[in-house]
Amino acid sequence: MSAREDQIHRDTIEKEGRSDIPPHVPPIAPEDLLLFQRDESGSPRVFLLSQADGKGGRAVEILFDRQDFRHSPDGFEWGYGGSGPAELARYLTYGVARHIELPRDQWDSLDYQQVKWEVVARIPWGGGERSAREIYRALGLPEAAQSEKAGG
Repeated sequence: MSAREDQIHRDTIEKEGRSDIPPHVPPIAPEDLLLFQRDESGSPRVFLLSQADGKGGRAVEILFDRQDFRHSPDGFEWGYGGSGPAELARYLTYGVARHIELPRDQWDSLDYQQVKWEVVARIPWGGGERSAREIYRALGLPEAAQSEKAGG
């Protein structure tokens, strides 16, 4: 997310009185790829590779702020069904909600626990690559919602 996009997002949160939306979660389009990697110390890192321009774009790291964590004080994880994967699934769900411009009062209708079980828990410990379409499928979003923003 660019500095300008981040500021716009923070301004929107402040204007709408929303404090529960992590500001560093970029919109996630269905055609995007997510890269799950570990650094030298074994700490998890997640990158978004935007496919919107049809050229593959550049990988942008999704930043996680521990202040935003609800389930796991130790941070996010993947590869099992615990609290760390729940944090990651919640962030990814917020990214999808931002992309489809779902009104905030409807975000609770998106079941990030399904994303945890169907996507996040299945990523091998060492990492891997996942299509954002897997997240959309886990959330049960109709095809129209998935492609709605792709053309514009």
